[in-house]
Amino acid sequence: MKVRYIFLLLAVSIFSGCQSSSEPELRNREFLLHRANYNPVKGRITVTELGPGKMEFRINLENTAEGGLHPAHLHFGDVSEVGELALRLNDVDGATGESVTVVDDATLADGRALTYDLFLQLDGSVKIHMNDNYFKHMVLAFGNVGKNEDYLFDGVAVCTGH
Repeated sequence: MKVRYIFLLLAVSIFSGCQSSSEPELRNREFLLHRANYNPVKGRITVTELGPGKMEFRINLENTAEGGLHPAHLHFGDVSEVGELALRLNDVDGATGESVTVVDDATLADGRALTYDLFLQLDGSVKIHMNDNYFKHMVLAFGNVGKNEDYLFDGVAVCTGH
């Protein structure tokens, strides 16, 4: 009888550990951010779907300097194109090299509703700028995103109009 009871407890604990949770699995994709020119700043951006129409853009850069704020933008087109601004992201904090932007029911500059699936098909790029003053057009780090994930490097365009 004791053996049957122990076996029953063991079976219940195994099967209860296999139950699936009711929370959906979050989809995410990571893209490299390359250094521009001779500066040492590089890193990655991770884009995570938090729910329908809700996304998180998390930028992590290495070798940024304390005291600096670096504007970050999602652009239409790959990094070699000037590319219209699609969406402003929160500035990267030079002290930590991090930026987190959460958008909920966001609209891109061309009027399309931003969803995770649209983002994955987007002809886009991310550019991090030196600052928002004198060097605002200088790109500090960059990377292609969406359908442009893999590319051969052929230069990075400056950013204007923001």
